[in-house]
Amino acid sequence: MADIAFIVPVYKISYGMLRQCVDSIVDQTYRNIEIILVDDGSPDDGGKICDERAKLDPRVKVVHKPNGGLSSARNAGLAICTSPWVAFVDADDWVDLDFAESFLDRVKEQETRADFYIYNQYRNFETKEIAREPHYEDGVRFEKYGERERLQTDCLLGPTKANGKKPFIGHAWAKVFSRAFLEENGLTFIEVPYSEDLLFFFYTVERARVVEYVTKPVYHYRYVDDSMVNRYNPDADQEEKILLEKIFEFAERYGKRKKFIERLYLQVFKSMRRCVYKKYYHENYPTKGLRRFLECEKLFRQEPYRNVYRYVKFLELDKSNRITYILLRSKLYGLYMETRRLYRKICRR
Repeated sequence: MADIAFIVPVYKISYGMLRQCVDSIVDQTYRNIEIILVDDGSPDDGGKICDERAKLDPRVKVVHKPNGGLSSARNAGLAICTSPWVAFVDADDWVDLDFAESFLDRVKEQETRADFYIYNQYRNFETKEIAREPHYEDGVRFEKYGERERLQTDCLLGPTKANGKKPFIGHAWAKVFSRAFLEENGLTFIEVPYSEDLLFFFYTVERARVVEYVTKPVYHYRYVDDSMVNRYNPDADQEEKILLEKIFEFAERYGKRKKFIERLYLQVFKSMRRCVYKKYYHENYPTKGLRRFLECEKLFRQEPYRNVYRYVKFLELDKSNRITYILLRSKLYGLYMETRRLYRKICRR
């Protein structure tokens, strides 16, 4: 049996990116690993490429399934996983070659192992690589309920001043999970159209006994302009509605305190931004002018959007999101889009 598994969903990814991703796993310095490539009904040669890699390396397993989305693909990988530890890697990203070795060296020395480990990350642009600022000190553990709820809350602090340059941590990637922990608690990915990682993070932290943070960056998140995050999506408003309903449902299910629920409105704020740049004010949106403005405004007058400025405090936000806050609250959606394009251009330099 392998000691750690890497699960990679594959769907409509360029050959170069997929090769870099898979090579970074196949070439791990620690060899006793399980590699699960899930062809999620990819309409290109993704499935064929996966099969070719499996022929070259007996550690590679391939799952072919009809397209069902990222959650469905990850769950399919989990269903055949046999390793005691599991990590998720997106096909357009890659990992350091010593990821598995450094992790297994870490847990080998521990008397009590965590249910999962959160690693630091890199952000990779076309011309530069940035190692992100760690959230916590190396080896910090979250064990008491209040500590784990703090971790869940910190997951929502992406746009705040207090968070500085620390990255968003509510992803499934850049983590290593105990498979036994996931199975014993029935933890799988909720099949929602968007941001399934955030929901998975909330539930895994809620059910965990111990979560540990590792400052070592091992995961390379690739920033791509035409990635799913930035593409036009005519269903963005409906997807955000489903996500927000699931998040508030989680808070109600576990009786989250008022402070936590107030922090959830940071996610509502993020959802507002996404609705603007992914749908209503995207260049591909068919409606223009006043009608587009009115359609966007109609959405933002509904719950939970209409209460966002009641809970999200201007002075808590970082500099860029203060600008966003002012523009959205002033209903200057077109100007927000222009400032966002400029910001993304600066980041790529």
